[in-house]
Amino acid sequence: MKYKKIALIGMMGSGKTTVSKELSKKINIELFETDEIFEIKYKTKIKDFFKLYGEEKFRQLETNILKEITTKNNFIISTGGGMVLEPENRKILFCTDIITFYLKTSTKTIFERIKNDTERPLLLVENPKKEIENILKKRELFYENASKTIITDNKTTKEIVEEIYKTL
Repeated sequence: MKYKKIALIGMMGSGKTTVSKELSKKINIELFETDEIFEIKYKTKIKDFFKLYGEEKFRQLETNILKEITTKNNFIISTGGGMVLEPENRKILFCTDIITFYLKTSTKTIFERIKNDTERPLLLVENPKKEIENILKKRELFYENASKTIITDNKTTKEIVEEIYKTL
């Protein structure tokens, strides 16, 4: 296996957490799920943190978590969907020895997967499907900088993991 520093990026609901867990088991590299680490470290749900302190403060702390993880020799990172918004994060994810996989997922699929999830602070709006489209438009150019793009629509977790594994 050529790569031992792996990051999964993409929209909320693209399957980053699920895929990264299976990939971690398959290749025996430790998984770091940035949203989960955030909630444990700061003892709060991300949606509650957003309400209290705003997205900008969240993004600063998220960057600190990314920096901490990427000092390790081996890792799989499952990033939050907005991780790519910060230039410093993009520099880490796209300009280092990390192989980054963009799990590209259609708006329709994302909506179907997360329409009942009340933990997504950016989707607590009147028209979540339209909001997904808007968010994706803002982030797509950043996501496209990944080392490899994997289309996830109509694929099982196992198929996506195998596709990543073949690249590694």
